[in-house]
Amino acid sequence: MWYLVAGIVFGLIGGMGMGGGVILIPILTWFLGASQHEAQGLNLLCFLPMSIFALAMHLKKKQVNLRLALVLALSGLAGSLGGAYLASIFESDILSRLFGGFLVGLGLWRIYQFIITLKKVKLTNKKHGF
Repeated sequence: MWYLVAGIVFGLIGGMGMGGGVILIPILTWFLGASQHEAQGLNLLCFLPMSIFALAMHLKKKQVNLRLALVLALSGLAGSLGGAYLASIFESDILSRLFGGFLVGLGLWRIYQFIITLKKVKLTNKKHGF
C-alpha cells in the first residue's frame, strides 16, 4: 500500500517537473527500509517512463526549448556518468548524508529566495504607497 502511495506522490511531483526523487528517496529509505543505493536506483528506474510521458505532454503544448533541452541533456548525461560512478564508490550511509545535505542546502536556498522576494514586494509596495 505504501509503495502505491509513494509512487503516486512521486509521479505527481515529478510530472510537474519538480523532482519526484526528493519525495520518493526519503520515503523509500525512512519508511520502507530501502538502502540509499536501492532508493536512488529505483528512483531512476521509475523516472524513465514518467519523464517520457511528461515530456510528451510538454512537447504537445510547445513548452520545450529543444535547443536548450539538447544542451542540458548532453551535459546532464556527462554529469550523470560521474555521479553514478561516485554513488557506486560511496558507502550507503555517506550517500545518505550527502543526499540529506543536498536537501538541507536546497531548503536553505529556497528560504533565501523567499526572503529576497518578500523584500522586493515590500520595496515595491512602499514605492507605490501601500
